Amino acid sequence: MRLEALEVGFEIHCEGSRAGDLADSVLAAWDWCLVSGDDGAGPFQQVKVELDPGLTTPARSSGATSLSGHDLPTLMDRLSPLVTRLAVTERRHDLVMFHACAVADPSTGDTVVLYGPSGAGKTTLARTLCTDLIYLSDETAGVAADLRVVPYFKPLSIIVNPTERLKEQVSPGRLGLVRPGEVGFRLVGLVQLCREPEHRGDALVESLATVDALPELMAQTSYTRDMERPLHRMADLAHRVGGVRRATYAEAEQLRPVVRAILDGDL
Repeated sequence: MRLEALEVGFEIHCEGSRAGDLADSVLAAWDWCLVSGDDGAGPFQQVKVELDPGLTTPARSSGATSLSGHDLPTLMDRLSPLVTRLAVTERRHDLVMFHACAVADPSTGDTVVLYGPSGAGKTTLARTLCTDLIYLSDETAGVAADLRVVPYFKPLSIIVNPTERLKEQVSPGRLGLVRPGEVGFRLVGLVQLCREPEHRGDALVESLATVDALPELMAQTSYTRDMERPLHRMADLAHRVGGVRRATYAEAEQLRPVVRAILDGDL
């Protein structure tokens, strides 16, 4: 099957004695990323995934673009970061790529990128906010030089069973998230996430001076070392969208009015 991540084309080859089960799972989880040969991004990177009960490991990398193992949930869990890594590497010279949740207004395509480290609540934010906003990603938001946002409609990694270590890879459509129409996407806001479980009341929103925003902005951006004058580039990007806001919050719902205000130009 063929899919697209950050406008990079991939051809996923499902192999092994349980290739059919594997293919069904990939199709179900990655349905928003699927493309036909005519609609794809050009040459497709080849990725091989093998599922066979006779193999000795739950999942292991047998090359830079291949996975193999006997356990379907583990293979599905490993496929997502593999595709993400390959796509991010491919786009490292022409996109600024934030470790972020990205959501967009359905009517205008205006987009807010909410960035932060693992555990900051990006996937929960995507599930919460994208019941009425467009889901663009819960993992990587790519921004071009003209502020165009490149979506990455990956499956969301969800804890289904609290006793299980692995997260389930779930299609955004299965979660009822809003799918984009024909509108394009343009960055209008950057939000640094600061999740504090003990925080009470409304989210606390602060406008950061660029010099104060840069350390975390750089830390949550891929391949900054490959950028020309990275600090200047990131500072310019922040300036063009009105600066960086830091949001301190406990629950995802607290950020709904914050994101809406940014999209409406009221914050």
